Amino acid sequence: MRNTRHSLILGIAAALLLVAAPHAMAQEQPQGQPQGQPMTPPDFSQQQIEAFVDAATEVQRVQTELDTKAQEAQNPDEVAELQQEAQVEASQAVEDSGLTVDEYAAIAQAANEDPELYAMIVDLMQQRSMQ
Repeated sequence: MRNTRHSLILGIAAALLLVAAPHAMAQEQPQGQPQGQPMTPPDFSQQQIEAFVDAATEVQRVQTELDTKAQEAQNPDEVAELQQEAQVEASQAVEDSGLTVDEYAAIAQAANEDPELYAMIVDLMQQRSMQ
């Protein structure tokens, strides 16, 4: 159980990095400008959490596929191209789940800070992996 949970944590972290990092860099604003809405709203609907679980599962699949292809790549340029393709595919998976990349990142961040939310996400992921 502990090992499965650890794998889920790592998968969520990898999924977040794959999706949110390029998007965050593109969205950076110069210092001094207002940021808009906070990234970690206090509450998420059950629908948003379920969409997050769906998206995270798909993003994990993309990450696993990227890892496999990257090991077979012949040069760094090929790896970079594979990473870009994976980022696009992962972002699309998030959007297909009904979330924006920002919402996905906010839920992942909140789960990192809120043990109850984290437990809810892990439980849902485990339930869905058994189906």
